[in-house]
Amino acid sequence: MAALASDLPALEWIYLTPNPAYSRDLAMGASTLALSYPPQSQSINPAGFTAFERQTRQVVTVFLNPGGAWQTVKWWQKDEEADTRDVSATIPPRLLINSLAVRWKIATLAGLLSQPVMKSGLASRYEGYEQSSGLDQHENSLLLALNLHRRISVGGRVDRYYRYSHAEGEGYSYGVILRPRNVTLAVQYQRFPASGDRVWHPLDRRRDQAVSAGLAFTEGEWLVTAQVMNLTASGDSLRLEPRVGAEWRPWRYLGMRAGLVSFSDNERWAWTSGISLVDANWFRDKFARLPVPDDILQAAIAVLYDRRTPTLAIGSLTLSVRL
Repeated sequence: MAALASDLPALEWIYLTPNPAYSRDLAMGASTLALSYPPQSQSINPAGFTAFERQTRQVVTVFLNPGGAWQTVKWWQKDEEADTRDVSATIPPRLLINSLAVRWKIATLAGLLSQPVMKSGLASRYEGYEQSSGLDQHENSLLLALNLHRRISVGGRVDRYYRYSHAEGEGYSYGVILRPRNVTLAVQYQRFPASGDRVWHPLDRRRDQAVSAGLAFTEGEWLVTAQVMNLTASGDSLRLEPRVGAEWRPWRYLGMRAGLVSFSDNERWAWTSGISLVDANWFRDKFARLPVPDDILQAAIAVLYDRRTPTLAIGSLTLSVRL
C-alpha cells in the first residue's frame, strides 16, 4: 500500500462524509454482496443484514453514528450563514441515531436513517465534506431480512431518496444468500427511481433494473470475496465489472482488507485497502455477540487509475456503536 500510495499527495481526493456503513465495502473493492453484516458494515444485499444474536428470540437495538454528528458540527462551524432549511434538516439526532432494528423469531425489521448517497457518476457530491451537510443527498431505508434456515436468507429493502428534506423518489432491492458449508453465494436485484441511479461511492456501480452476483469463501482467519456487477440490465448495455476482495483478521481487535476493481466501459481500474479496529463482540457476553464482526472503527482508501495514471483517491471513516 505504501508503494502504491507514493503518488497520492498530488491526486484529487474526495472523502465520503463520515459515514455510517460504507468503509468495509469500499476497502474490499465493493465486493461484499455475499457477506452477512451488522448495520455499520453494509453490502448492497438486504438478505445479509444481521442485527443481533441468534440465541434471543426478540431484541430491539439502536445503532449510533457519532461520525455523522461530528460532521454536522464541522459544517455548522464552516457555514455560519447556512439557511434555516438546511440547519433544520441537519438536526444532530438524525445523524447520531442511524439505525433502529427489531427482531422477532426469523424476521428482522430495520430502519436505516440518513445514509449519504451520490447520483451515479457525480462524485462531486463528496467534495469538501466539511462545507456540506451529510443530508445534502441521503436515503432513509426500511429493510426486512428473513433467516429461513441457517443456510438460507432472503431480504428486501425500500429506499426513499432525499436532498435535505425534499424527497426525490423511491427505489427497492431484494436478494438471496445461500451458505453451503464455507462458501456463500448471493444474488441481488436493484431498482432505482425514475430520477436516476443513487449509489454509495464511485466504486458502487449499480445500474437500474440490474442483477448482480457474488460469492465469499472463508478459511480460518481469511475471508475472500468475488463479485460481478450488473449481470443483467433491462433496456441498457451491460457493465460486467469483476471485482475481488479479501479480509484477514489475525486478532479480534484488528482486521485488514484489500480489493481490486476492473471497470468495464474503459481501461480504468482501482485498488482498495482498509483496516478495522476493535470488534465490539470482544466486550460482550458470549450470548450477546453477533455472529459476524461488529467493528467500532473502520477506515478505507481507494485509488482509481486510468491505465497506469492515478486519477482519484477516496477516503472513508466509520465510527459506530451498537446498543
